[in-house]
Amino acid sequence: MNPSFKEMMNEVVAYGSCCECGSCVLVCPHNVIDYVDNKPKQVAKATNPFDYCGISEGIGCDCCAQVCPRLGEREHHMTDSVFPEDGAYRGAFGVYRRVVAARCKDPEVLKRCEDGGVVTTILVWGLRNGTFDGAVVSATDPANPCAPHPKVVTTVDDAISSASSWYTYCPNNLALADAQKLGLTKVAFVGVPCQITPVRKMQLIDPGFLNNGRKKDKIIDKQRGFLKGFGERVALNIGLLCSEVFSFNELMVDTVQGQLGIPLSEIRQFNVKGKVQVFKKDGELVEINLRQAQEYARPECHHCGDFSAELADISCGGVGATNWTITVLRTEKGEKVFDAMVAAGLLDVRPIEEFENSMKVFLRLTRKQRERVPVPPGRTESFVRPPGFGSH
Repeated sequence: MNPSFKEMMNEVVAYGSCCECGSCVLVCPHNVIDYVDNKPKQVAKATNPFDYCGISEGIGCDCCAQVCPRLGEREHHMTDSVFPEDGAYRGAFGVYRRVVAARCKDPEVLKRCEDGGVVTTILVWGLRNGTFDGAVVSATDPANPCAPHPKVVTTVDDAISSASSWYTYCPNNLALADAQKLGLTKVAFVGVPCQITPVRKMQLIDPGFLNNGRKKDKIIDKQRGFLKGFGERVALNIGLLCSEVFSFNELMVDTVQGQLGIPLSEIRQFNVKGKVQVFKKDGELVEINLRQAQEYARPECHHCGDFSAELADISCGGVGATNWTITVLRTEKGEKVFDAMVAAGLLDVRPIEEFENSMKVFLRLTRKQRERVPVPPGRTESFVRPPGFGSH
């Protein structure tokens, strides 16, 4: 049974688990919902209830609900569809072929990157050799410092300038609409787990349910185009390890700028390594107690049980490491991309056994995140791991 618009608006948005990825708005074929105050809102008719869609109730649609990362199948339900039986391992952090630590060799990338620069190196490599014709990332601009916005980049310079994370939420999925407008067909998509999952849902969903006997072919074609079209443009899913992100206003505006007196325009970089690290452009490092910062974590993040972007082709993050990226190669496609970059001399690579602490932190955060997910309404489980998955 496919989930409905009404279920999405009640069991996700009203319930408080909406992650604000914007994917439902992206795939809506009939302009029923829009992205308002970082949430989907029914805008077709102001007098209609917030959970009413005339198309859903009439001829049928519900494209939006099919891609919601908090509704229907969760990450562990989709594992067999994303990863065929190809010899990969199944561990506590999902399916993987190899786990390594890697670092970019390009000084220009290292100067801008968050940890080891692996994600930026993938984008630069792919844009240069034509593997990608664009990439969806989050980026900032001088007019609104430290506040990332979704962006499509098509040049190496723009890919490098988008490096670094800001630990506040950015609805990257919405930028797939710009990729479509630009006619891009080989897009590298960079996102946190709750953004990778909807892209995978777009790619995997069988649109056959749209043909319910009540629609003209042109309506079915339109709905199918919105439901499947954006995901079909994604050539590689690059997931970012993520436990939670912070409220921009509470952490950046009220605390960093208001209490600490640091203008946001003077911040060069932002990182989390047991503490919140604020790197100023003048070279000064200011640290904030992580427990204090976690008071500003978005409550929506506590409904996510996927720390390591389990459905990505490649998952990356600096967990427990400094100046290195812990890199999880999950699919054959992701492994081939990574090996091609190593062969081209773009990356230093070390075995994960040399980063024992990183793996301990990785496993601890994976388990902790899965266990914290509350049981959604109408269900008997939150994020139960199916049989066959080990502890490593």
